[in-house]
Amino acid sequence: MPVQAVCPYCGNRIITVTTFVPGALTWLLCTTLFLFGYVLGCCFLAFCIRSLMDVKHSCPVCQRELFYYHRL
Repeated sequence: MPVQAVCPYCGNRIITVTTFVPGALTWLLCTTLFLFGYVLGCCFLAFCIRSLMDVKHSCPVCQRELFYYHRL
């Protein structure tokens, strides 16, 4: 979810750009599904579910990373 903020790097009032990045929770679920016998690539479904991924917030003006939300 984008957030309204003032960028500490460029000083502009912005709404952050969010990018979903696979994190520890995504990899943990993928590994768990693989170990329990989910074959045919089903273990990679974790990489398609945004609620399992980490979120990177960045400034749309200067492109700097402002915050990184870790799910796990």
